[in-house]
Amino acid sequence: MNIARNIVLAGCVLSASSFAACAESVDGERAQLSMPLVNMELTFQPPADAPVAEQPKSGVGAESAAARSLAYGRTGSRWWTIGGLFANDFEDASDVNIHGAFSEFLADELEFAVEVGAWYFNQPGDDTGGLSGSMIFRWHFLHAEDYRWTIFGDAGIGLLGAFDNVPDGGTGFNFLPRVGGGFTWAFNESTDGESRGPRLMVGVRWHHISNARIQGDDNNPGRDELAGYLAVTFPF
Repeated sequence: MNIARNIVLAGCVLSASSFAACAESVDGERAQLSMPLVNMELTFQPPADAPVAEQPKSGVGAESAAARSLAYGRTGSRWWTIGGLFANDFEDASDVNIHGAFSEFLADELEFAVEVGAWYFNQPGDDTGGLSGSMIFRWHFLHAEDYRWTIFGDAGIGLLGAFDNVPDGGTGFNFLPRVGGGFTWAFNESTDGESRGPRLMVGVRWHHISNARIQGDDNNPGRDELAGYLAVTFPF
């Protein structure tokens, strides 16, 4: 019995030792397999021919649009104008005017202006003065690429309130239709291909004074004149 029990105990001891050795062997191999996984760096390299996304340049587009909006002839640019006019009917009447205007380009080349003027009328009968307000559409149909110079045609309509009858025998209230053309020229060289500085404006137009028969044919003598004007335009 003692012999058999010793044999069983020895077998158990040998079995336990073998199991421990196997466990150590397995743990060692597992550690060796796990080390490369722990130390391995995962990286991704895109293909050499893959397109590279261009990084947006913050603010550049907005700055360019803002700079363009200040250039003459460009959509959204705004301008102040001050000038004078002389008109004559080639008979016995002449008109002198000083005016100021505010304008904005509704589209490239297309300008809309609101103008106020003070008048002196030298005419048969009584000379007199007056005040007017007009609106004008001006198309700069021909121009340099940078708008250093432009050639335009314009048309407009205004209202005149005179201190006496204009013409003599007419009424103190009149309409001022107009059609003409002219050119502008920038005093300074353009910057970055865009013209932004003050400029000269010279033009001629058909200048008409009439009350549109609002008080009958007998009280509407009307007057047609050739007018020339000179003005200076400033960025707003």
